[in-house]
Amino acid sequence: MRHLASLLFLLCCASLSWAQIDCHPFVPNDTGTKWEVTDYSPKGKVLGRTTFELVDKVVDGDNITFKVATTYYDKKDKESFTHEFEAYCKGGTFEFDMSYRMNGGTMQAYKNMDFEVDATSFTVPDLDAKAGTTLPDGSLAVSVGSGGINMFKMKVDITDRKLEAREDLTTPAGTFPCAILSQTVTTKMVMKVQASSKEWYSEGVGMVRSESYNKKGKMTGYSELTKLEK
Repeated sequence: MRHLASLLFLLCCASLSWAQIDCHPFVPNDTGTKWEVTDYSPKGKVLGRTTFELVDKVVDGDNITFKVATTYYDKKDKESFTHEFEAYCKGGTFEFDMSYRMNGGTMQAYKNMDFEVDATSFTVPDLDAKAGTTLPDGSLAVSVGSGGINMFKMKVDITDRKLEAREDLTTPAGTFPCAILSQTVTTKMVMKVQASSKEWYSEGVGMVRSESYNKKGKMTGYSELTKLEK
């Protein structure tokens, strides 16, 4: 009976281990890990920064939920907006909740108001996926109000998503093996604006770099991983 109990314990541990092995998260694995992404103008002027912390990680069979807390600081380094989002490993597939793309620079003016967020998932492929692999679209809708009165609406649609290539990328936080994703970004607020972006993601880290381009292909800004404290 004792041997049977030991065998069951080992099988349980092996099952948990395989759940984690099969998952390739694009966030840090260890609770308490902190990192920082800095936003720049095309000429390299600092526009703001966002700090991240993995505050919780819940394993349920072959599913893992990561909870991340973020704080946005403006160009004067004043704390302006805080937010939490979740990311998931589901059966070996990693995805963000699209609310992770809420831009602190845009949302800081509405930080004391009520939010309603409708977000789909945003899948990031494993590093061993083939170049040219297409990915599902994603969308984020945010409604902001106060006292029952709607003040602001924003809709972001991310389409034409594709894995372009893989490369090692060096930032002030280190050198990371990355998957490069390209996509079309359509933002609807007062008016509709279509742009494109490239993003570099590294397993166990997240987004290492992002570049935004207008409709004519001119860079409008970029973001880069500047700190990683494991």
